[in-house]
Amino acid sequence: MNKTAIHDAYVNYKSEVTRYLSQIVKNQQDAEDLTQECFIRMMNVSADIPEERLLYYLKRIARNLAMDTFRKRTRTLKRDSKLEMQTYHCDTSELEISEGVNDLVSIINNTEHRKILELRVIHGYSIKETAQLVNRSEGMIKSSVFHAVNRIRAKVIS
Repeated sequence: MNKTAIHDAYVNYKSEVTRYLSQIVKNQQDAEDLTQECFIRMMNVSADIPEERLLYYLKRIARNLAMDTFRKRTRTLKRDSKLEMQTYHCDTSELEISEGVNDLVSIINNTEHRKILELRVIHGYSIKETAQLVNRSEGMIKSSVFHAVNRIRAKVIS
């Protein structure tokens, strides 16, 4: 597209694209920034876009930019929350770690699930070894651990 066509498109469609983006991102400043990026991307297109398709094309670029922004923010939030997660440091004593694990295991009310979880997590037995110790199938051991961990997650997160 030539400079005149881009200028005309900017004058004609800037407010409509900004309004469209405001509805998507719910933030006027972000919408204006994305509108600028939208027109920059349109300038880099080598193909001629018919006038009657130009608004559709701009809205498609705008929607894709908004989606990219949401994805980027989600990744950033996930990364930041992982960085803030509590971790055990080398200076944390074995006793403190053991007490923390025991506290988590004690959340489980079902005594059989608790025993299986203790054997797997605290004592470090494999699924096969745990199954032999409690005289159950390996599938039952996997199921018990799964349900016990979900119970802990539900209690700890809520």
